[in-house]
Amino acid sequence: MTSRDFVGLVPAAGRGTRMAPLRYPKELLPIVYEPADGGARLRPVAEYALESLARAGVGRAVLVVAPWKLEVVSYIGDGRHLGVDVAYLFQEEARGLAHALDLARGWTEKRDVVFVMPDTIFTPSDALGRLRGVYEETGADLALAVFPTRDAHRLGPVVLHGDRVHRVFDKPADPPVMNTWGAAIWGDGFASLLHEELRQDTSGEPVLGHYFDLAVRRGLRVAAVEFADGSFQDVGTPLGVRRSLDGPSLLAVRP
Repeated sequence: MTSRDFVGLVPAAGRGTRMAPLRYPKELLPIVYEPADGGARLRPVAEYALESLARAGVGRAVLVVAPWKLEVVSYIGDGRHLGVDVAYLFQEEARGLAHALDLARGWTEKRDVVFVMPDTIFTPSDALGRLRGVYEETGADLALAVFPTRDAHRLGPVVLHGDRVHRVFDKPADPPVMNTWGAAIWGDGFASLLHEELRQDTSGEPVLGHYFDLAVRRGLRVAAVEFADGSFQDVGTPLGVRRSLDGPSLLAVRP
């Protein structure tokens, strides 16, 4: 069997308009903490994403950043202290999440991409590893990690038929299910679809979930792992930050 070459892809080039008037990279918000010396050590939320990759056996990652977010580069550095070798790709113009991911295509082509957001927290801590296992076992073109949420109308709910994805929605007013995708793995099949469709899309900031749904409709094999007892929190919004601070503590687990 040919060995798979996995690389993490972490987009952090957005302007953070949802967090206005904060003028600080939301990826560095000290939302997560870990037990230390009888107390707790605060840690930026982006560390959770990178350590999730390390736990899944992904040893390299491309972090897409904007020129005005050099604090992220300065803090994370080469990433080795988090278990991942990190390289940086600069997105000069903020054009949305889908374009940020496609920008990395020249560096991720012919590799399997493990995509995780740097401003989200999810459980279980081994979710990416389990998603990778299903992706490899099924030979899927795209695999989604699906988590329960009460905010499906603000996120990306996924309708499943067993372990196959039937539909992917984006911020529907009346969600058909109370879940959301929270991470993904894909190969060249989906990467090519995304690239070609973005070349024709003139909508400004295309929605990534639209292309996940399009992959299903185009006949790509789109698998999913539903973590029914898991959790998902988007801490890149004022509401998410407030819930994180008011709710159960967000503990980080070292790989």
